[in-house]
Amino acid sequence: MPSQKAYNSLNFWSRKIHIHIGLFLLLFVWLFSFSGLLLNHGGWKISSFWEERKQTEKVTTVYIANSSDSSAVLKNVMTQLAIAGEVSDVEMWQDSIHFRVSKPGEVNSLAVNFVTGLCLQKKMEYNAAGKIRTLHTFNGVDKNNSSHKPNWLITNVWRLSMDGIAIGLLLLCVSSWVMWYKIRLKYRWGCLALIAGLVAAGYFVFGVGLM
Repeated sequence: MPSQKAYNSLNFWSRKIHIHIGLFLLLFVWLFSFSGLLLNHGGWKISSFWEERKQTEKVTTVYIANSSDSSAVLKNVMTQLAIAGEVSDVEMWQDSIHFRVSKPGEVNSLAVNFVTGLCLQKKMEYNAAGKIRTLHTFNGVDKNNSSHKPNWLITNVWRLSMDGIAIGLLLLCVSSWVMWYKIRLKYRWGCLALIAGLVAAGYFVFGVGLM
């Protein structure tokens, strides 16, 4: 029967998709599961990254070319200091510029004086738990400035990866349903698990708002 042949083909490719995407997403799912636990349980010793942060401060001489373009000045300073990351909170005046450069596990606040050529760099570093926790919500979006767009290549790669993970998880769920559907009579608890998941998700999406 054509319908049976089509379903067999769908089931075959569902298994392929489920296995290979599952293997690819394995470490990503573990990463987000662990970072989610850190976010939910701030009292755990391993979650206390803020208390264990390292703060340093130093003054460095930098060469400042005459330019009114803040982007050119930022690039010049970051190159000289060998700093990379997501740039935000830029404030430029005639005699100075202040900005922040962030990446998972590290935040640099910089103030450059154009007159003296001195750069005050305040650096904050987090431990591995802090870095993993930051990755959970890291997307380069400034909640205080909606017009700010990600400007670091790694940020855009990470955002693209998150889109891929989201699509991959959707495919995993769909392929699971396809494979279960064929043998649903043997796995009656599967129907119960499906209904329970739909009810729980529906409650948090729609029910909580009504309370």
